[in-house]
Amino acid sequence: MWYKRRVINEILDVITRRNASITDKDLYKELSKALNDDIPFSDFMKALMALEMRGYISVSTINEDTKMISLLGGKE
Repeated sequence: MWYKRRVINEILDVITRRNASITDKDLYKELSKALNDDIPFSDFMKALMALEMRGYISVSTINEDTKMISLLGGKE
């Protein structure tokens, strides 16, 4: 449970620090560096889905393999 919270919090931190949209691949790389750990991509995607369902982020499909993640305003 704590691991999932840590991943979610770090995702929000990375997006907030950037203050711009980021692709899922770039976010995954930055997240792995920030956590000093390689998290499974499936856990990363589950965390993104949880954040999107809670209204913190927006995930848009750019092409078949790439998604764009944006921080939504008002949820800080």
